[in-house]
Amino acid sequence: MARPSIIAGLPKFQRGGFWLFVVAAAASALIADQPLAADLTLNHRFFSDLALWQPFSAIFVFPEGHLGGLIGTLAIQWFVGSHLEGIWGLRRYLALVLGAAVVGYLALALLSLAVPGALMYPTGGTGPADLAAVIGFGVLFGRQQVQLFGALPISSRGLAALVAALMLLSPLLRGNWPQAVPAAIAALFALLLASRWRSPPTSGKVAAGGARRPRHLKVVDAGRRDKLLN
Repeated sequence: MARPSIIAGLPKFQRGGFWLFVVAAAASALIADQPLAADLTLNHRFFSDLALWQPFSAIFVFPEGHLGGLIGTLAIQWFVGSHLEGIWGLRRYLALVLGAAVVGYLALALLSLAVPGALMYPTGGTGPADLAAVIGFGVLFGRQQVQLFGALPISSRGLAALVAALMLLSPLLRGNWPQAVPAAIAALFALLLASRWRSPPTSGKVAAGGARRPRHLKVVDAGRRDKLLN
């Protein structure tokens, strides 16, 4: 009997999360070290040159030297975001993650009016969108247990809190607290919006491949442990 493929056990990478990662990876790889990056990442030009598109364009361009963040984006958008997108659908999912990221970067831009050094360094990347996906996941699945790579069990809400703490503490430990503002505001936006959308659609739609049991991220209903959301 042939052994089942490891790839077959992975959740389906939904379209929204997939293209968010692809666009961010391609744009960052091609633009991060080019002069164009100064126009697309969030920086002092938002006010000086009225580059009002930056809170949106910054989502897709990591500043030079920060491309490692794409690894986190791949993991979160695939193993976390795909669960949300499979239930809420493409448009609602993108409204959550992109809306939260835009609001987060806009908050940092407005903060620079009171704290001039807030935009001292170019800021960008999918971090706020990734955190929004994790917060939405925690709100939707609540106390349901998840298992990462079949290891440590933790509630969905606990996973969201852990990821949020790590993403917010990182800039604080580097002594650059304004960089935590986009993620913090995005998390709050996602919390409020996901709370309104908490009830799944009445159609009962779940992520594609619902019969499969992914080993890398399992959402377990304590009442029916044989029913896994993919």
